[in-house]
Amino acid sequence: MQKIRCLLLDDEPIAIRIIERHLTSFPDMEIVGRFQSASPAMSFLREHQVDLIFSDIEMPQINGLQFLKSLKTPPALIFTTAYRNYAVEAFDLDVVDYLVKPISLERMARAINRYYDRQKPTGEQIPGLPLKEEVLNLKVDKKIVRLDLTKLDFFQSFGDYVICRYEGKKLVSRETLSHIIELLPSDRFIRIHRQFIVPLAKIESISGNTVYLNGKDLPVGRSYRNSLKEKMNL
Repeated sequence: MQKIRCLLLDDEPIAIRIIERHLTSFPDMEIVGRFQSASPAMSFLREHQVDLIFSDIEMPQINGLQFLKSLKTPPALIFTTAYRNYAVEAFDLDVVDYLVKPISLERMARAINRYYDRQKPTGEQIPGLPLKEEVLNLKVDKKIVRLDLTKLDFFQSFGDYVICRYEGKKLVSRETLSHIIELLPSDRFIRIHRQFIVPLAKIESISGNTVYLNGKDLPVGRSYRNSLKEKMNL
């Protein structure tokens, strides 16, 4: 797997250490530069290839917004800031995400998923950017596990947790189905019940209010029937 080259920019060393710690949970992320001001980061970018930048906004001399505007062909960028009031201007600059400190590992995982979602598979690879990976980052215990979307069987809610059935294994995450469905491609996964999300491609048959897949029969909730019929062209 090709590493994603990351640059960290923040005038607070502790903020850089927090991002570093979070990124250790993502083995495909490689930190290639750490800077506490924009000027040396600009010089580094002129000489080195970077795929993804994590940048603070409020910094002396050149702030994060000015830094991004100064780059002729900027890499993908995720803002990491203590201030919410720059969000509109940040998204006008087409950033990947806008993380407000303190940043949790779960929120970081969502941002990284968004980064992968932006990578468009084409005949040729875009310079400096990897082809989109069909993966879901899921927090299991204290790790982020990268799951191949084609190998997901289904998700089931269980109290305050979600059980992910994956290649015959059972992975337990302190997540919600509402959050999980936001991370999955809507053309390939569907929520069929308040307790279940399934991949459309693995549905073997539907009978009444029951979906059959991989030897399992799962209920279809009343409020989800029409959506399922539309997706299955029934």
